[in-house]
Amino acid sequence: MTEPIDFAPLAAVAEPLRAILDEVAARFGDDVRVSRDEQLDCDPFRPAGVPSESVRWEYNLRVAAPPGAAEILLTEVVPALNAEGWRATDRSGEAEVAYQFQRDGTNLGVHISRDGTGDVVVGGSSRCVPTEVP
Repeated sequence: MTEPIDFAPLAAVAEPLRAILDEVAARFGDDVRVSRDEQLDCDPFRPAGVPSESVRWEYNLRVAAPPGAAEILLTEVVPALNAEGWRATDRSGEAEVAYQFQRDGTNLGVHISRDGTGDVVVGGSSRCVPTEVP
């Protein structure tokens, strides 16, 4: 269960991210575990004590890899996200099948081990939003 976000502009971009990632992860199985669900500073080099100018939400999930996980990604997830306007980039390598998707400043990715072991990792981050509301 995700926690409510108390900063409305961030919640407005984080909630749709959570929803799409929950939907993608569910394609791989029911035992979905949240591994990250938090606000992050958009400037990782900001000195300590200096207030953030913008923040983003990062949400990551893990699902035990079912048989045929790579096929699910390629035949179900990629076409569905493309149809919703997400731009896909194949980042696959020898060890994993990996796709990254981008739309309107929001990023998400799906990573699956080629040997079928481990978890399917589904995660992403919202676009950055200013911390000061005009």
